[in-house]
Amino acid sequence: MAEKTFRAAQGIRIPDVSGVHCAYEVGEKEDGWQFTVVLDAPRMPAFLQDYCDLLPEPGYFTLELPAEGENVYDIYYVDGCTRPVLKAIAGRYGNLLAEDGDVRFGFACHEASEQVYVGDLKTVQIYTASPQPIRSLLEKYHLKEESGCLKLWDILSEENPCELIHVEVEEESVFDLPELLSDAGIYLVGRRED
Repeated sequence: MAEKTFRAAQGIRIPDVSGVHCAYEVGEKEDGWQFTVVLDAPRMPAFLQDYCDLLPEPGYFTLELPAEGENVYDIYYVDGCTRPVLKAIAGRYGNLLAEDGDVRFGFACHEASEQVYVGDLKTVQIYTASPQPIRSLLEKYHLKEESGCLKLWDILSEENPCELIHVEVEEESVFDLPELLSDAGIYLVGRRED
């Protein structure tokens, strides 16, 4: 069976993504496990909703929006969420979050070490104390464990540069999210420089 072409987010422009495909690697940490997942943009919204089904309550949503200046992000939270609220955020805004080139975000539990964080170049990091439910979720999406699997940042070079852009999905941008999530109680925590 031929390998399907990897489809990066619309907001990530890399001329050649050869060798990158959906897969994951896992490492054991002092307090649990860390899964690093390469997932193409079309599957990310449903994956995030399914991940939220695994989170113990109460949970929270983290949004990191680029601010003025290089590598500066405004950090927002929606705290004290039930599982249905987290799933609603992932369902309603998952496409936008998956397709924008420079937004970072995550879903996590307040009282346990359970978190999914989608960072630079849409690499998915999952931190957990219970690896089996995560492995089952990854199997549902037909992702294979592959030590050293290529991430988008692995293929960048002067000859293969990356451009991150902001996109609109259904006439909304990630910069609309603080207003769109105001009824859910989103608030600005502060600003962070990388």
